[in-house]
Amino acid sequence: MKKITIVFNLLLFTTITLGQQIIKSGEYDNGLRLAYDSDSKKITGYFESYTGWDEETKASRFSCVFYIEGNIIGQKAIIKTYYPEDKNEDIIEGYLEAINGEAVNIKLPEEHGGCWNVQHFADKPEKFDLQKSSNWLQIRYVNTNKSYFYKEKSNDKKLKSYLIKGDIVFIEKLEDEWAFCSYFGKKTTKAWLKISDLNKL
Repeated sequence: MKKITIVFNLLLFTTITLGQQIIKSGEYDNGLRLAYDSDSKKITGYFESYTGWDEETKASRFSCVFYIEGNIIGQKAIIKTYYPEDKNEDIIEGYLEAINGEAVNIKLPEEHGGCWNVQHFADKPEKFDLQKSSNWLQIRYVNTNKSYFYKEKSNDKKLKSYLIKGDIVFIEKLEDEWAFCSYFGKKTTKAWLKISDLNKL
């Protein structure tokens, strides 16, 4: 009985230790951004990368873009990846693994459209190193045609600026039906949005 108790305590300690180092929210190299919510154990993220510059169109020829959501268990998470505006048709499930709190591996069973020319995820686990940590709790996308910013958590504090469906936001606080977040456009906007305007987790 004593031996069983010792083994149980050791397993419990290991689980807690792994839980403490799991993953850091922030910007990783090569276009990956991740957020970890320690309360819900949810991981959310966004990958966006381009290659093959076209001088005629002044734009990249190839793109690899997808949203990430999953639940952390130990140091791994089974993740769903998909293009934000095409969730029902584009889901590819894979895994994300934390490495010492400073890097992650991502592996998918197949490539999203366009990714073959930009960044491979199906050949082997791809490693991403943390470049800049943040205090993001979640990364979500706008799920309504328009989502207005609010200066404060009040309906009469609505601003003129708004986001459109598919725009990505980086949430720092969640309070009741409100989310305080950052949007990185031509300039960075920090304000409140209604959670009901964002994708559900």
